Amino acid sequence: MVSDGRDINWASVLRADFTMKVESLQQYAYAAGARRDVSLQRQYLHRVAQLEALPKPWEGGARLTEEEYAAAVRVRAWVLHEQEIADDLLWAKNRRMSAQQLALREAKFRAKKRYHRTSDGQMLCAALRDDGRIALNSEILGPEVADRLRQQMPQLAHLITFYLDNQEAGRGLQGAPIDRTPLPGPASPSPEPPVADGALATAQSGGRDGTPQRPAAPAKRWRWWRRRRP
Repeated sequence: MVSDGRDINWASVLRADFTMKVESLQQYAYAAGARRDVSLQRQYLHRVAQLEALPKPWEGGARLTEEEYAAAVRVRAWVLHEQEIADDLLWAKNRRMSAQQLALREAKFRAKKRYHRTSDGQMLCAALRDDGRIALNSEILGPEVADRLRQQMPQLAHLITFYLDNQEAGRGLQGAPIDRTPLPGPASPSPEPPVADGALATAQSGGRDGTPQRPAAPAKRWRWWRRRRP
């Protein structure tokens, strides 16, 4: 991961982070399949498919700058954030929560973090810090930072100004619009998720945690015999 002892190979770091995240979700999907929880397995595989649809700037041996690495990480963080919200809302809907309850749950997720994406793929992340200040793309928001970001992201200049005004008024992220840009990859889970080798067999012959079970002993039949009188 280090090229010459001084310069970090950001492409290798990005690839390693990505691979670790995808493999972790695949393991969760395997475990869900072993427990015969098909719905949860579909959710995990759906998240994998969406991550796999992201650009992979490390391909072809390309080297990345630290800024390019940070930009790619923000895009992935946006996908993970939206997936977390979607999973939570699905859980709430399955428990027949009201529309008002669903809105409150989503608002809680977005109270301290918002993502905004431009048409050319740039990502702006607004995070509310514990001290009440706002960080845009990991930088504490101030006039100089705002000016530079407006130049880098002219499509989001109005939002950068909005956040700067909000910070000065002490309103945090209140009133910030929600970016409904569709995530990359499939919009919904596949109806028939692939099963890793051995998972289905384990699920069919195992317990809820995938461990093998002994076949149930046959039920005992009790018979009452009449005693013959001599």
